[in-house]
Amino acid sequence: MDIRDLFELENDTSFQQLNQQVNSFNVLKILKLENHEIRHSNVLAWLLSPKENHGLQDYFLRKMMEHLMLIDENYNNTIYEAVGRFLHYSLVDSYVYREVKTDNNRYIDLVIINQQLKFVLLIENKFYSTESENQLDDYLNYIQDYFSDFTVIPIYLTLDGEEPSNEQYFILTYERIEAILHTLLMSFQNQLSNRVYTFIENYNQLLRERYNPNQDQIVKAIEIYRNHKSIIDALFQRISSLPNGLLFESGYPFEFMTKYKNTIQYIYKHGQNILSYSFEQFIHQQFNKEVLYHAHPTVPHLLPPEWHAVSSISLKEANYWLGKGLIVWFEQTKDNRLRLIAEIGPMEYTKRLWLLEQLEKVGVSIKSNSKLEKARYTRFFSQKMDINKWDDMEELTRAMIDLYDGPKFAIIREQVATILNSKNQVKDKIAKRVETSVIDKTNVHVQQSFENWMFSKGFHEKHYRVSTRNLSFKIPLFDSFKGILGETREKWWWHNGPFLFWINVKSDSLYFTLEIGPIESDKRVLLMKKVKKEGITFNKKGLMPEAKYTRIYTATVPMVDLKESDLLNIFDTLYDDNNLQEILEKLQKIYDEWVIEMVD
Repeated sequence: MDIRDLFELENDTSFQQLNQQVNSFNVLKILKLENHEIRHSNVLAWLLSPKENHGLQDYFLRKMMEHLMLIDENYNNTIYEAVGRFLHYSLVDSYVYREVKTDNNRYIDLVIINQQLKFVLLIENKFYSTESENQLDDYLNYIQDYFSDFTVIPIYLTLDGEEPSNEQYFILTYERIEAILHTLLMSFQNQLSNRVYTFIENYNQLLRERYNPNQDQIVKAIEIYRNHKSIIDALFQRISSLPNGLLFESGYPFEFMTKYKNTIQYIYKHGQNILSYSFEQFIHQQFNKEVLYHAHPTVPHLLPPEWHAVSSISLKEANYWLGKGLIVWFEQTKDNRLRLIAEIGPMEYTKRLWLLEQLEKVGVSIKSNSKLEKARYTRFFSQKMDINKWDDMEELTRAMIDLYDGPKFAIIREQVATILNSKNQVKDKIAKRVETSVIDKTNVHVQQSFENWMFSKGFHEKHYRVSTRNLSFKIPLFDSFKGILGETREKWWWHNGPFLFWINVKSDSLYFTLEIGPIESDKRVLLMKKVKKEGITFNKKGLMPEAKYTRIYTATVPMVDLKESDLLNIFDTLYDDNNLQEILEKLQKIYDEWVIEMVD
């Protein structure tokens, strides 16, 4: 580690600016609140209670119920109208209870009771974990039996709007919670005490960083990483390998690591963003002629060559993307998928309306308010694809090609091109070149069978991924561990959790693995010691602080010309293997004992 490199990094103005932003004071970050589901429930209980000392009365509770009615997926709930009626009255006589024990010895996260209006809200809060078998049914049955003459409003609160197994539950997301807090901070700035306002502001910051990360900071981190890659890599690896406990080293490098630890980790996490690199590779592989594009680090975008005729349509906003009225871009979604989006921008109104109406004629769904003169942006196509390894440039590039050349978007590209070139009415057809998948047919067969197997086992689509080369899934126990261990110290697959099952699809076999990922070093070493104590075997390197990936179970099965029923049986055989199930039982034991240790 060359000391000159450290001097250059420390004297980089962008590095110092980012360091101040990343290390802005937040007492809740110091307490590590963001990684523990139970602590989020405690904060929500305080905010929701009109009787608490925040001075908000029923404001937060009311806003939360209003947002229940604003979520499209909740429109068909049988008690949707009842929620609206309760909002005509004061909610100040509502009482909030935590960890309500049911007859089945389960604990409901939050229960809110209003005796006067005769309604009960039960909230199941899933920040990292997923619902257990019959959990939502048990909670609802218990509350309905206990409050038989009350209107029961069940709510499933998750990070990303996960669909509950019981359709009677309302969907609510932490993104909505953040929106309420944002409005609250603007509305009550002069009415709350400084301490209450600061606490809510700190909590809002935690959620905002989770859902609306500062794009300018991310871009800055990427630029710093590219300018100082070798020293950032060396510092991150050194920081990751530091043992847990008392440690002091003399010299400037150790002082530097101690002072800038959080900033180095932030730069390494975002600086490895290879979306733009993969996009440039996609451009070079996809097109053999000049194309208008910008390899932006978070939203790389282009104008498909066949849409170049849009240049003749004037824009209301000259700085819109590439300066054209149409744009296509790729982005990483909140659930770690790759999404392709096509959008019509702020064109001259008559041409914009004409283009929207022509798209409708070929079957594209356009919302009525998109046709208003004040409308500026209209997304008319969106499709997502699973990505298993976000640090794999080849996988990202392949996914971009698959999305761009896929049958759905190929049709849209052809239709838009035909409209722009003023040809006769577009025919809804798929060219033979589109019908031929770029993915090997064997892989497609395995992928479809895997998805059917996941469905037969009751797995929600958010809990598994299918990519061009790998299949992967997680079980509720893995999310429970994530509640204790937090997210991995760098991006890992699509969920950044401590455990994952993945299957590598080969031409003649399936390679099945249960793996432990790059958890924070001190927690990882502790976990691996517990795993070893239970007799689970693994490579001894897994006990090293710098270790990232450790496989604790593997199996390979042959696969040649199999029917779907055969593949389903193979998946069953792999998962039901006695050795694997014994390992899962031991992991459950480790988790249960760990929870008890934390409580004590």
